[in-house]
Formats: sequence, structure tokens, C-alpha cells
Amino acid sequence: MSKMALVCTLAMTVAASLPAAGQQPATPKPAYSPGLGEFMLQTQMRHLKLWLAGNAGNWELADYEIDELKEGLEDAAKYVPVYKNTPVAPMIESIIMKPIDEVEAAIKARDRTKFTASFDRLTEACNSCHAASNRAFIVVQRPTGVQFPNQSFAPKPR
Repeated sequence: MSKMALVCTLAMTVAASLPAAGQQPATPKPAYSPGLGEFMLQTQMRHLKLWLAGNAGNWELADYEIDELKEGLEDAAKYVPVYKNTPVAPMIESIIMKPIDEVEAAIKARDRTKFTASFDRLTEACNSCHAASNRAFIVVQRPTGVQFPNQSFAPKPR
């Protein structure tokens, strides 16, 4: 094939892939966007790991988990602001964020008694949020065992 024929073939291939005059290019497929269930599953895991870390006195890990829990809820509010006519974003802000702040303060103080009490208030807030959104059948509780046997929650010896 001559150089000129190759250039013509390439030009025709490019032209064929372009939209005709007046037509809009094809809309790209939207990126995956998780639903509220995916965010809540992550929240449940962070809630559990937060308890295990704080209960073991691993304040470094507890601080990490409360930050991840908060970040995940902020993402839920951002990406799913309303779910089945329930205002997710305002509910997270008004019901959940204050108890999260209390847990953070207990972690910073390295106070297990305050941690336990604030964690229980956070758990109650989760359940009141579920009830307010007609999901009272979703009941969160303080974890009763280690569901992550492949992770140590004890503080690392120094």
C-alpha cells in the first residue's frame, strides 16, 4: 500500500468514527456510583472496628476508624443526599455528627469510660436515624465479638 493510500485509509477511518454534522457525540457511560446500602455497609464495618479498637484501648486505631466512619458518612450525604424521599444529608448532619464528635473527644482523651458512653450514644443515634427514615427494622448494636479474626485490635507494644 502506498503512503498516500495509507493516509487516505486512516483519514476515512477517523472520519467514520466522528459524528455526522449536527449530531451530538455519544454520551459516555456514567461512572459507577454506590447506593446508600453500600455506604451503610461500610459504616457498619467501621462502627464495629471502632468498637473493637476503642474497647481494646488502641486509641490510634480508634482514631483512624472514627475518621473513616465520618468520611464515609460525609460521602453518603454527598452522593445520596435523598433516599426514597428521606433527606439523608440533613439527617446525618443533625443526628449523627454530634455523637461522632463526642466519640472523637473520648478517643483524644484516651478515656475508655467516655468512649463506651459516647459509642453507645452514637449507636443510639444510628438507630434513631433508621427509625426516622422508616427503617426501624435496621438495628445497630454494640458488637459482641471479633468479626475480623485476621486483624489485631490490641494496641501495638512500644
